[in-house]
Formats: sequence, structure tokens, C-alpha cells
Amino acid sequence: MTMARFLHAADLHLGSPLKSLGDVVSDDVRQRVLARAKAALDNLVATARREKVDFVVLAGDVYDQAERDPAAERRFLLALRDLDAAGISVFIAHGNHDPLVEGMNMAALPESVAVFPAGQVTSHTVTMSNGAEVVVAGVSYGSTEEPSDLVPLFSGLSGRTVVGVLHTNVGGNSQHGNYAPSTVEGLSDAPVHYWALGHIHDQMINQTPRGWWAYPGNLQGRHAKTTECGPKGVLIVEVTDDGQVLKPRPVTCAEVRFERVIVDVSNVSSAAEVNDAVNDALADVLATADGAMVMARVELAGATELDVLWSDSHKSWPGLVEELCAEAAGVLGGGAVTKVVSSCIPRIDLDAERERNTLLGIVLRDLDQRASEPDAPRELIDAARDILVQEIGGAR
Repeated sequence: MTMARFLHAADLHLGSPLKSLGDVVSDDVRQRVLARAKAALDNLVATARREKVDFVVLAGDVYDQAERDPAAERRFLLALRDLDAAGISVFIAHGNHDPLVEGMNMAALPESVAVFPAGQVTSHTVTMSNGAEVVVAGVSYGSTEEPSDLVPLFSGLSGRTVVGVLHTNVGGNSQHGNYAPSTVEGLSDAPVHYWALGHIHDQMINQTPRGWWAYPGNLQGRHAKTTECGPKGVLIVEVTDDGQVLKPRPVTCAEVRFERVIVDVSNVSSAAEVNDAVNDALADVLATADGAMVMARVELAGATELDVLWSDSHKSWPGLVEELCAEAAGVLGGGAVTKVVSSCIPRIDLDAERERNTLLGIVLRDLDQRASEPDAPRELIDAARDILVQEIGGAR
């Protein structure tokens, strides 16, 4: 059995301004972030060449805006030419950020590049290097919003191995606009063996009765929103000589990694030691970043007696934040902290609180009474007590 491969990428968002780097990031760091973020596209091309893929599919949002940044369009054109020179075909579907708007001026693309039109599914047959015949089919958006489920447009396809390229929101993911809404059942019922999807920025790999549906995630994170954090890149998909599609394999391409770092400071005894806890947490993140430039949003968390860290007063300590960010830059090397927030709450003396005639004291005494009863669900009572202290204590 011999293998051939193709590369699946989506949501390149070329030309994204990366506006959410934060006010505490220096201009020097900002410029280095922008430069290294651009390297993700170069790494996609290098990955395609290194893996000797037969073709690349791009499942929407190549550009960040319909009014394409000319510099980004130039970089993309050069990337397509590099792939063409390596004998690698490219199939492109456009999404809500870069729809195929009528009258748009577009650069002349290499002959090895196919762009799926809007409104109808078109297909191309590719004979892979191991002899497997693969039908690559897709459809683009014609506007910035697509309200219809486009999966039924793929129902007429046939072939031993069909790759469907689509920008869609499967299952109504609330983190993204509900464009071209589709369902797992619809994907499973369609005559497609590998759904090369785009739009959701988290990587997802799921099996269907015929094969797989997958999101590679975006190529490069852009800020500290949860879906933008962590390693970002592409999927390599292997196809056997008899046309079976194997589980896709992730490859990281991004050289800038955004992370949300939660630092528990509940055991920190003084404000002067907060930086030690932050530095240790950032060092752990950097150790798993595979050489990427780390841009971290730091959240201080936990119950503490240090009132300077409580969530409703943390903005009054700019000097501490400034020092924290300066030390963090040394820990992170070329990276930086983009923002510091606090969700800390006051630490409560439960014994003293039980003696008070407050709502918290009354409920704590009631829970103690219930816990003393035979066959009491003590684990549930302890959990309820912890939640109560956090919710009522944090609001005091």
C-alpha cells in the first residue's frame, strides 16, 4: 500500500491587522510580531513541499477582508507561484471574509490554481502520485453572509474518493457567525469522504461513516480570544492507493502563538511575589511553544488576602503591572504580555463567617448541619459550599 498526500488549510486571514496586541506591547515587539505572523504562509508552502503533497485545498477566508490588502494579495500570489513551481495544485473556496464579489479585480493566478465559483459546486478530478483518483469539489461565497446550508449542493457527486471544500459552521458554533449552517448528519449523509472545512478557528477532526470532516483551524492566531490561542497550522491528509482517506495529521505553521495564562496567586503572601508566580507560569508555556513567539494574556486568579489583587481594585496598581510585563519579557525571550487582568476574590475566614448573621453565615451553618446527617452527600455539600463562598464572597 502506497500513500499520497494533500494539505488542508483554511482561514489564513491574510492582511489581518493584529490590532489586539495590547497597550503594554512596545513598538519593537509589535513589528516583530507582524513580521513573524507573515511567516505562517511561507511555512504552509514549505510544509506542502516537504510533505510532497499532490495538492492543497484552502477552505475559505484566505484574506481578512473583501477589500484585499494589496501587500497580502502579492504575498499570496508569490506563494501560489512557489507551489506551482513544485508541481502542487491548489483549490480555493472563498468564505465570508473574502467572498467572490462581482467586479472585483483579481490577479492572474497560475494555471494549477482553481477557484470554486459562488452559488454552485464544481469539481476537478486529480490523479494522485500513488494512482488514486480523487474528486475535489467545492463552492465559494458570493457575499459576506451566506444564510443557506450548502451541503445539499454536494449531493450529486460521485467517485471512489471525494473531497468536499466548504466554509461552514457545523452545529451552530456560537464562537463564529452562523454562515452556511450545516449539521453533522448532513455531512455524514453526503457522498463526500473528506470534508475540508473552514470558518471555525479551532482545530477539529471528526469521523463520518465514509471518512472524515475536519477544521484545520486558522493558520495564525490573531489575539488572545480562546479560539485564537495555542498552536495553529494545517492538516496533512493521506490517501491510500485504493482511495481510502486516513485520519489527518496536524502540522504547526504559526511562528506567533497567543496564549491565555491563568496564574493562581492564592498562595502568594505578598504583592512583591506575584511576579514569581507569573514568571513560572510563563516559563511553562514557553517550554511547550515549539520555538514560537509567545504573546500572553495573563489572568491573576484565586482567593487572596492581598486586597491590591482583588478584581475590583487591580487597576489601581499600574506600577505592578509595568514591572510584571518587564520581567515577563525576559522570561518569554522575544514574546511579551499583552494584557494583565485579575479575577481574584477576597479570602474568607469561614470560621469567623459562620458566627456572623449574614446570608453567607446562615447558609454555611445550614450546610454544616446537613453534612452532619447520616448518609449526607458530603461531596455535593462541599462543592456547594465552595461555589457559595466564591459567588457571595467575590461579590462582597
